[in-house]
Amino acid sequence: MRRLARPASGAASRFPVFYTVIGGITASVGLELFLHPHDMIAGGITGISRLMSLYTQEHFGLLLFVLNLPLMLLYSLSTHKPMLLRALPGLFAFSGSAIILSPFPAVSGHPVVCALGGGICIGLGAGLTARHGGLLDSLALSESEDGRPSTLMLTRRKIPLIQIVMLCNGLLLITAGFVLGWEPALYSALSCLAAYETTRLMFTGLRRMVCVVSNKQQAVEDAIYCRLRLHSTPIRGSTQIESKMSESDTNEQMAIVYSVHLLDLQRFKVAIHMADPQAEIMHMKRWEM
Repeated sequence: MRRLARPASGAASRFPVFYTVIGGITASVGLELFLHPHDMIAGGITGISRLMSLYTQEHFGLLLFVLNLPLMLLYSLSTHKPMLLRALPGLFAFSGSAIILSPFPAVSGHPVVCALGGGICIGLGAGLTARHGGLLDSLALSESEDGRPSTLMLTRRKIPLIQIVMLCNGLLLITAGFVLGWEPALYSALSCLAAYETTRLMFTGLRRMVCVVSNKQQAVEDAIYCRLRLHSTPIRGSTQIESKMSESDTNEQMAIVYSVHLLDLQRFKVAIHMADPQAEIMHMKRWEM
């Protein structure tokens, strides 16, 4: 399934600092009231800070700020983007509230509940902060502002930064297994997965904008309506869509846009391919009007 640009989310927030601060506090709640009392860690610099705090006896919140600050500064200088200024309020709130909440006990004594609850809180906080231009963890720098994955030049090859982040998190969880035990490490992996999925839902929601390109428009529309009761929005002559199509004859094809629930995506694709096996299905990632 191919990807197109998704619709722009609208005007920027009027109070971005407020939302980044709330996001930092929410993420620290997930750490200090769910994960850390059960010896679980999060991914990225946050997890590294936790492991270092166990050995250096320095406070986790202080290490979190100290380790993130130079990496964000380096990123700002190398890309000429004011990342540091936008990230500082959320980072201050994240590390400061972690210091305040550290004496409090865990919300639950069940590690599975804490792993899922902590991951959801971290995902909500990270997603809320990122949606308003902030950042809580410098290893979360996986996409550029135009929506394309950032890359790192190594040995004359561009390596997607998301792959490097995943490798770092994998090594971090393995290290946590040796240091904290394998059971907390497995719960930490569950927490990281919950945080990742929650952050993704914060950006994409429960619905996906999908573009279908087919020369059997009526058959495709009838099949989708019969299965899912979805109505389409046909688009003719759109240069934005035609530029993303394959080399087939776009003059004979119709681009149809659907808003599909996440749980209906598989049935949606099956219905399309039953009506027209040659149809193209493209996710709309960012759509600049």
